[in-house]
Amino acid sequence: MNMRMPLLLLGSGLLAWGGEKPKLSFVKDIVPIFTKAGCANSNCHGSIRGQNGFKLSLFGYEPDLDYDAIVKAQEGRRVSLANPEKSLILLKPTFTVPHGGGVRFKVGSLEYDAILDWIRDGATYDSAGSPRLKILRVTPEETTIVGIGTHRQIKATGTYTDGSTEDLTLKVQYTPNDESVVDVSPSGELRTLRAGETAIMVRTLGKAVAVRVAVVEKPPMENYPQVARNNFIDDLVFAKLRRLNIIPAELSSDNEFLRRVYLDTVGLLPTLEESQAFLESKDPGKRAKLIDQLVDRPEFADVWATRFADLFRTGLLDQGYKGGRLMYNWVRKSLVQDKPYNQFATELLTASGQLKFNPTANFYYVTEFSEPENIATDISQVFLGVRLECARCHNHPWEKWTQDDFWGFAAFFGRMGIKDTYENDESQVLLKIKGEVIHPKTKKAVQAKYLDGPNEVEQPDEDIREQLARWTTSPANPWFARAIMNRVIKHYLGRGVVEPVDDFRVTNPPTNEALLDALAKDFVANGYHLKHTVGMILNSRVYQLSSEPNDTNRGDPLNYSRYYVKRLMAEQLADSITEVTGVPEKYPGYMLGTHAMAIPQGAPAYFLATFGRMKAREVICERDAQPDMAQAMHLISGDTLQRQITAKGGHLDQWMADSSLSDEAVVRRLFRAAVVREPDDRELSVALEPVRAHGVTARRQAFEDTLWTLFNSKEFLFNH
Repeated sequence: MNMRMPLLLLGSGLLAWGGEKPKLSFVKDIVPIFTKAGCANSNCHGSIRGQNGFKLSLFGYEPDLDYDAIVKAQEGRRVSLANPEKSLILLKPTFTVPHGGGVRFKVGSLEYDAILDWIRDGATYDSAGSPRLKILRVTPEETTIVGIGTHRQIKATGTYTDGSTEDLTLKVQYTPNDESVVDVSPSGELRTLRAGETAIMVRTLGKAVAVRVAVVEKPPMENYPQVARNNFIDDLVFAKLRRLNIIPAELSSDNEFLRRVYLDTVGLLPTLEESQAFLESKDPGKRAKLIDQLVDRPEFADVWATRFADLFRTGLLDQGYKGGRLMYNWVRKSLVQDKPYNQFATELLTASGQLKFNPTANFYYVTEFSEPENIATDISQVFLGVRLECARCHNHPWEKWTQDDFWGFAAFFGRMGIKDTYENDESQVLLKIKGEVIHPKTKKAVQAKYLDGPNEVEQPDEDIREQLARWTTSPANPWFARAIMNRVIKHYLGRGVVEPVDDFRVTNPPTNEALLDALAKDFVANGYHLKHTVGMILNSRVYQLSSEPNDTNRGDPLNYSRYYVKRLMAEQLADSITEVTGVPEKYPGYMLGTHAMAIPQGAPAYFLATFGRMKAREVICERDAQPDMAQAMHLISGDTLQRQITAKGGHLDQWMADSSLSDEAVVRRLFRAAVVREPDDRELSVALEPVRAHGVTARRQAFEDTLWTLFNSKEFLFNH
């Protein structure tokens, strides 16, 4: 793209050709050039080690360091005051001399002339107290654009520490998250390329904001259908779908809803008796009543205890199986009680003591090397949905967090320590009398500081984590309620409003900000009770939509226009198999018939590990839901499925021994148990053909083959 423009923004205002040039500011006029040209990106001179001996601060976060690198480093060889045109800072980006980054701007371009004028003026740094960029704003912040090939202008405005404002439209860098949806010129002119959604990152001087863009091919439909709604979730989802000309899917059938809500809520399939009672009921409120029943079942706590066990890495690494079981039991009990989530988080954040007497202390005992910086990374990711890790070594490349922010947050955990013993459950998490966190750059002790907030002074005999817990769980905290709501939305609706679910940042905006905000406010207003929010989501029409796409929503992966199909969790899959066969599974250390969902992390279980149950890992991450060859082979010929299908005394034996049940009736029961529907005529014919051909001797084998086929079908392996 041509980076030359008829007007140039310099210093305090707009300079037309021929006007008197004001003295250029290194911070306001020169540093943005290197960000805009890509020189200060994380894959170039802005990387932690720079490139070829030349390092700039990432996206211009630290102009003073950039000045030293450009003017003072390498004995001043990058800037020539005697012969400005021969300065390397001009020769390299124009490719006048060889440059690994290629041409970043041309000789005679506005960027070139600005740097040249600055050097001619003495290449000075800004005077002490010069205003710095405080706030970067863009307009529009969110827009829906009709038509492919349509153009739209983005405008950027900066507010400085002295209160002055400046049009920064030509100085900022524009980067679309998805370049197949839109492209953006250096002047901020957006051009649509295809229907879809994306965000455009806008950056300069260490500040970053995003413009959320939706592109639709045609104007809003005049005959958009009226869609029934159940609650505010539907209002907010359907309002956006209408803007995008997307019609939501039809309502799911009772069979689809029944299987779906059982698996999502209690991790199990409905029994034949439960299915019959629901499907035969004529009560118009039967779905809402079933939801109330499921949310109050103990298995609901099993499902969310497993989800939290993944998040907390319960039972993995040095915590061990004993500590994991104690932690899991505490989490599960809290869920059974519907303990308010703010209280739940507070008890974890302030935990200490001997592991076997204080289950919550296991939260910190993931490894015996739980240093303050590691704890800070985990806490921000778990409870705030914020990934701080990049700011440990340098300013965050995609977010506003600086290295100072990271170490200030880590300082909340400076006094924490581990008293390790041979037996893990005898170990202790303790608060040391003294402790401090040293900033790796300044080599000085750091004062605790809230993210995007003030410092906190620790008082004598005070556990500063209590202050952190109050700040974290405050209704005013912009992340806490939204982070857990995003995780809940993903579990039930198939994807988070923010993806990944623990990556909240200005350059990764929510796909439906209004929905996330409304759920978070409703969650807080109703006492931080998880069951309330789950019930709200399950009762929404959005949750109860069919997974079958229509012509308008087939290509929509973001906006909940249909139920998004999900692969079963390992525990759901294992328990579903045993529910269908009626053959209880034995897990080491647990009673015969214990559900897989009720077994803490760390317990040995090959089938569960094969199908994605979390393994020991140093970092917090989501489960891998992608199928692999080991899983396919285990379903085809693994011993778990073979044992379950051929075992004696299960449902199959009981049904075969029941003289009142025909062979067709047995096949129908297998289908109703596994996929909660009746087989069609073709499926019945295929299942019964071996019996018709070979008689009673083939009866058992035919039913086993039907079971094997069902267990290997996508219809069984996925929730839909």
